[in-house]
Amino acid sequence: MTSPLSAVPRAPDKATPPRADVRSAASLAVALAPGTLLAGVAGGIAFPILPIVGLRLGLSLPFIGVILAANRAMRVVSSPVVGVMADRFGGRRTLLVGLAVQIVVLGLFALGIATGCAGPLFLAGRLLHGPGSACVFIAAQALAIHAGGPSQGGRAAGTVRAAMVLGVPIGLAAGGLLSDAVGDAATFAIAAAAVVLALIAAYLRVPDWRGPLGRRTPLAEALRGMRDRRLFALGALNLVINFSVGGMILTTLALLVHERHLSLFARNEQGTAGLLMGWMIVVDAGLTPFAGRIGDRWRAHARVATGAMVLLVAGLAVVGLSHGARGLAMGLALIGAGGAGLGPSLLVIMGNIVPPDRRGTGVGLMQFCGDVGGTLGPLVGTALLAGSTAVPYLGTAALAACSVPLAAWLGNVEKRAAAPPPPNRS
Repeated sequence: MTSPLSAVPRAPDKATPPRADVRSAASLAVALAPGTLLAGVAGGIAFPILPIVGLRLGLSLPFIGVILAANRAMRVVSSPVVGVMADRFGGRRTLLVGLAVQIVVLGLFALGIATGCAGPLFLAGRLLHGPGSACVFIAAQALAIHAGGPSQGGRAAGTVRAAMVLGVPIGLAAGGLLSDAVGDAATFAIAAAAVVLALIAAYLRVPDWRGPLGRRTPLAEALRGMRDRRLFALGALNLVINFSVGGMILTTLALLVHERHLSLFARNEQGTAGLLMGWMIVVDAGLTPFAGRIGDRWRAHARVATGAMVLLVAGLAVVGLSHGARGLAMGLALIGAGGAGLGPSLLVIMGNIVPPDRRGTGVGLMQFCGDVGGTLGPLVGTALLAGSTAVPYLGTAALAACSVPLAAWLGNVEKRAAAPPPPNRS
């Protein structure tokens, strides 16, 4: 059956040069990185501060949990809509709106601390952070695909994704350190000032590269137009990587370290878990740009994704079976390398599948799948961990192994698309 997307003509990208060279792709990716990084920082900075302040001001633990989970729930709901918005109004405008919302979010956090009305203001800030961060992440990825073009998409996507990966852990560290040094409200004020600078830089440096503007497609029609087996495969792979890394690992690793009595460099359980998480994230962020370039050079993004899925399966199995800190670090390095290979590859493949004027919608749907995986991971991981520390990771490895054939199938599709047409014998 013919895909709905195959019938859509592929018009040239608006404001995209005829040949997307290394310089244009790298310059736009660097322009996008600060805002993308700080959107993650705005989310991460809340975790070491809001729970403690909430308890100090009398909020209940369940309500604090609702506050911390509110942004992810809102992002699941808003990501498809934001993707359509990026196509309709342009990635640059969507990015600027998202950064402006981040400033409001940080202002609400600071106001909640200053006024003592922590509950409603913290919750409002986290609810706003969901669509605000969706605007930044989806717009940045869509713009990166447009900037990279057919030859440099992996380079641009890899740089933007590295900034996304690093944002939350930097926010976690900065939130704790700045809160201790200057106070809670001042920490949020400093973060807001940094996002203001990122907003100004994005306004001055980010061009509005996007697909051609056509008629305004209704949301339901736009989503129906995204029905394609290849997109479903990409969404499933994105769900698996976010379920594994953003959900399972980050939620249960500290509990695993506690149960197995592991220690690195004579650190306590919290310090050891933090070092191991940081190690995985550093490997992921460090290898992501290189994985994107390998896919560009060999025109083999789907094959890079297949290899990355194999690394992810191996890493999860090693973590599940290892009872030493070194083995755990090795498994987490494999998981980080798997995430690095999957992130830019899936984004570039999506950009090659959908027409330019629907790339924002495609990124939005991939973000939706990733957020669903990141939401399910903590729920499943903590439930399975009650019986055994190995079961959650081995079960997740089995889930990832079942996804390897999807990546391999995409690789075969990619090979057929790159093959020259047969000679005309007439």
